Order: sequence, then structure tokens, then C-alpha cells
Amino acid sequence: MFETGRAKGIPSWNRKQLAFWMLFVGIALLMVYVRTMVTLRAHPVFVVYVWAVAITIILRYVFYAIYEPELFDEDEYQPNVMIIVPAKNESSVIYSTARALGNLDYPKDKISVIMVNDGSDDDTGVWMDKISEDYGYEVIHLERNMGKRSAIAKAMERNFSEITVLVDSDSALESNALKQGLRGFYSQNTAAICGHTDVANSKATWLTRMQAQQYFIAFKTFKSLEGFFRSVICCSGAFSLYRTDSIRPLIEEWENQSFLGRSRTFGDDRGLTNLLLREGYDTIYVSEAKAKTIVPQNAKTYLRQQLRWRRSFLMESLSGLSHMWKRPIGASVMFYMVLSLTLMSPFVVSYFLLVGPIVDSFNPLVYLMGLALIIFLHQTFYWAFQLPPADKIGFFSLMPMLPVWIIFTLILLPWAMLTIRSGSWGTR
Repeated sequence: MFETGRAKGIPSWNRKQLAFWMLFVGIALLMVYVRTMVTLRAHPVFVVYVWAVAITIILRYVFYAIYEPELFDEDEYQPNVMIIVPAKNESSVIYSTARALGNLDYPKDKISVIMVNDGSDDDTGVWMDKISEDYGYEVIHLERNMGKRSAIAKAMERNFSEITVLVDSDSALESNALKQGLRGFYSQNTAAICGHTDVANSKATWLTRMQAQQYFIAFKTFKSLEGFFRSVICCSGAFSLYRTDSIRPLIEEWENQSFLGRSRTFGDDRGLTNLLLREGYDTIYVSEAKAKTIVPQNAKTYLRQQLRWRRSFLMESLSGLSHMWKRPIGASVMFYMVLSLTLMSPFVVSYFLLVGPIVDSFNPLVYLMGLALIIFLHQTFYWAFQLPPADKIGFFSLMPMLPVWIIFTLILLPWAMLTIRSGSWGTR
């Protein structure tokens, strides 16, 4: 759909004009919004916060429009590749992942696959044995659950390839995903490529429709901005590629990482990326390297996932404080700004919705309208740049994110802070 950041079938000038007008309208409305808050006597600290959020959002769209990573020509770089797929309690879903790997458009003699059964207590092991018979992939059965990091580390002991690809057990790669991802290793200092992940079960429930837009916006805008500065913060566990020689010296440290005396049992993708950035390597995003993943379909599973992700964000962000200042200035500023805004968000939301109306006579509807405006801008972007079947999930499918974000900010984020030492392997 996109060629190094350009939309196929849409002239680049047309797309840039569309992006410009979206940003122009967004900026104008946000300025009116902030001006209104000032008029309504919102505390200056919170007005500054809103301006910072607005600038952060706008910059993500700007860098999406200009991000064009240096890439090899297609098929110019064809190294030996090992694909590692760790799994726990995925049952038949793992077979779909394996089938997609079997359909990859890449020389078969240059691909090897290892699937690791991390102590599953369902029939995942049976399905892996069938995969081994049907596709010839190597399968490792761990007698007990050791955790995702250890499962990957076990496979790395048998990895002698030039490039390592990590794929989640519920993700399916598109046939040209590997070819497109490998194009990103143009610079010798690039150690990791983050592929683009869409939602496979987008039309299942209102929750998956909302997540379909979240995924698209997060990858296209967040990772484009980070990729521009060669500092993608989290190369997604759903589908990412690594130079084996870059990650091999870090595997033992990564596998045995702890936080506040507790082993890190989640945030494996963000943790590995963080170590690479610490070592001075570059990490970029290649939008044409595409995969699809299955997302939670019910509120309970989604809640567990989001709690785990917020713990991971907090944990790895704190770890990144010591070295992110060494990255390019744009990456450093955005890293510290996003972390600061995230930590402030529970207090800001509490002020605008609870304290402000009582203490400063602030109208909470003004703040809610501002959030609705941001969500509207996001879903307009999705509508404008995502090709079919995006239009089939409904234009306003992202609007439920308004109450969800408020609840998560007021309750889930503080809970993640309080329980940051907790953790589990985490499955759907």
C-alpha cells in the first residue's frame, strides 16, 4: 500500500496536500480549544500540558508525511534468515502462523524456522508437531513454562543466520513481508527493523474495530516519527527483524533482566530494542513489511493486555532515561516529552474532569470536546490513508476510545505504576 512512505495509487503531491489540510484544520481547532481553556481560567500548567500534547500529535503526522528511510532495492539484499516463533497455549492459531511463513516469497534455502513450545498446557504441542511434519520446521518443546524471553533465547542457541526474525505466535506475515523488511538494513548501523502490523480480526467486535484504527495510527505516525530519527523505541514483537550479530551479545542480559528485584517477564520487544539503542545501534520502521495479528475481542483480555503494555512502557522508559539523551535530538526530545506527558496524564485528567470544575469553575465539556477532536483527527487519517477493507469497519469506530482512554488514564495507568513488579507471560 505504501512505497517508502508513499501511497500507491495516490500522487505524493495529493497526499501531502491532504496531510497539510488535515494538520492545518487540526492546528486551528486546537488553538481555538486552548484559547477557550485559557478564557475559562484553566490552570496555566494544564494549558501548557495541552499545548505539548497538541504539538506531539501534530509532529507525528508531519513526520509521517516526510519519512522516507533509505532502503535496498527489492531483492538486492538476500541474507540467510532464521524466523523464531515462541508460543504458549495458542492451540490451532499457531498453524495459521506457520502456514503464512510457508508462503513467504523468499528463497527457501535461505530460510529456517524454529518454533518454541513454551510449556503449553493445551494442544499447542500437538499442532507444532503437525507443523514440523507438514513444513519441516524445527520445533523445540520446553517441559515447563520458562517465559517468552527464555523461549527465544533457547532458539537463539541454534541460530547461525545473518538475520533473525521474531514473530508472535498469533501473527501472520504477508508473502512479501520478509523481502520488504530486509530492505531496511541499508545502513550497517541499523540493527533492527520494525515491520507494520495490522489487525487480522478487525471486524469481530466493536473492540477489535477500535483496535484496528489504533494499530494503524500507532505504527504509521508514532513509528514514522521515531524512524525518522533512527530510534524506534519498540520494534514490535508481532514482526521485527534483527541483525543476529547485534543481538547475540545482548541475549543473556536481555533474558535475565530484572526490575526492582523482579524478573522482567513481559515487554520483551521493547526491552530488546532498548538495549540496542543503548549500544548505539539504529532502529527503523519499514511500512511495507506487513503482518497481521489477532487482537483481544473482549474487554477482560484487552484490559490485561493494556495493563501489561503500560507496565512495560513505564519499566523500559525508566531504563531508557540513562541513554536516550545520546540519541538524535529529535528522538531524545520526543522520548522525554512523551514520558513526562504520560506520567502527568492522570493528574491532568483528574483536574479537567474532577478538580477543575469545583476549584476553578472549569467546564469539563471543553476538555472532552478537545479529546473528541483529537480522536476525530486520528480516525480521519485512518479513513484517508488506509485502503479497503478499512472503510468497512465504520468511520466512527475509534470514538469509543474516548471513554476507554479516560478510564485507562485515571485507573489503569496508576494501577500499572503501583503493580509494576507484577507480570506474566501473557497470551490472548
